Amino acid sequence: MRTLAQLSALVGGTVTGDASTVIHGVASIENAVPGTIVFADGERSFSLAVASAASAIVAPASCNSGPKPLVHVANPKLAFARMVAELVPSRAVERRVHETAIVDESATIGTGVAIGAWSTVGPGSSVGDGTVIGSGCSIGAGVRIGPDGVVHPNVTIYDGVRIGNRVVVHAGAVIGADGFGFVADGGQFHKFPQVGDVRIGDDVEIGANSTIDRGALDSTVIGDGTKIDNLVQIAHNVRIGRNCVIAAQTGISGSTTIEDGVMLGGQVGVADHVRIEAGAVAGAQAGIPSGKIIRKGTMVWGTPARPMSEFRKVFALVQNLPSLKSRVGELERRLTEIDKKTS
Repeated sequence: MRTLAQLSALVGGTVTGDASTVIHGVASIENAVPGTIVFADGERSFSLAVASAASAIVAPASCNSGPKPLVHVANPKLAFARMVAELVPSRAVERRVHETAIVDESATIGTGVAIGAWSTVGPGSSVGDGTVIGSGCSIGAGVRIGPDGVVHPNVTIYDGVRIGNRVVVHAGAVIGADGFGFVADGGQFHKFPQVGDVRIGDDVEIGANSTIDRGALDSTVIGDGTKIDNLVQIAHNVRIGRNCVIAAQTGISGSTTIEDGVMLGGQVGVADHVRIEAGAVAGAQAGIPSGKIIRKGTMVWGTPARPMSEFRKVFALVQNLPSLKSRVGELERRLTEIDKKTS
């Protein structure tokens, strides 16, 4: 429970209306009740928020009228997220090593660490101060996990993986499995040794059931601040820069380089040896062929991926194919009639 003045101070906002309004919780606009706060990021959502049962609204400065108290901020959704963290605190975790966990005697466990039931920590591994390891996790040999991270249940981290500070790994993720590397010989395939590692920077989040393969000879690298959704596959020797966003069911093939600030929509397919330069965006289900370079700041879509302006032209033509087919059919019919008459 906080007053609107306290919440506004937390996010650096400005209150319009009764700053002493008491807020008990947060809600969506559709399910708001008295005592909750909602956010609006445009005129349409602001109108809906004003009509809702919420007691207050987080809104941009352009939305400056209405019967409810407002907190004006530059980025309502970001400010609201910080309020959620304040009003809905995380569940308290008992900071202990569960009696069923198996921690190798050569492993180093920091202070304030929690390790859940039936988890294992291999020889020579270390878990930083304040990190939480959920139940059923398998942490191999020589793994390094930085402080203040969260590894949710049933995560598998293979030998030699390096994970930075404040990293969140969601349930079922697998980090450091062998890359998909084979050498053909007379119709048979021989495994190419996968002896590299995985290096994950600070403040990274890895979604449920995502997989990050170790490098074949070098490292697979995930840069600071990058956010990876559920069900994402990142192959061996991929290098991803800082503050990238990768949506669900995206697959990134081996030896691809993704520079800082790139955004990949859902189900994007990236073939091997691709370079995606800083700030580029690939729309959902885009397909990027082997060896292609997506230039800095470009937005691409479609398969094969092409700049948005070009994609729109092609898409418009494809949409007109049914009517074009009908017109061609009509022309063929008329030509056939002319041929009959002239013959």
